[in-house]
Amino acid sequence: METEARRWTRRRFLGIGGGIAALLLAGDALEAAGAVAKRWKRGPVMYRLSLRGRRGSRAAKKHNANLRFATARAADRNRAFAGDNSRIVAVPVSLGEYVRLFIRRRSLVADLRKL
Repeated sequence: METEARRWTRRRFLGIGGGIAALLLAGDALEAAGAVAKRWKRGPVMYRLSLRGRRGSRAAKKHNANLRFATARAADRNRAFAGDNSRIVAVPVSLGEYVRLFIRRRSLVADLRKL
């Protein structure tokens, strides 16, 4: 009986509790991503701005190169400047990538330079 009590140290108890909490939090993030994925017919979609085939400034090209957006509305709100004529392009992405870029970070904008 006494040896059983010695096995449950505070460090072990906190380690197991922390592990369980991490699993529950990861499960919530995946569940939220799954709810979002049900809205998509062919899988998750992220958006980017593109100047391909259009005239645009170097500043807009640099701005567009590394930014990804969870919604088209977020992409429209985050243009390089007021007169930017970049197109909003839908890009299919895996569910894991979508979760990594937007769900876990709780953001609509992902800057690939800072990840």
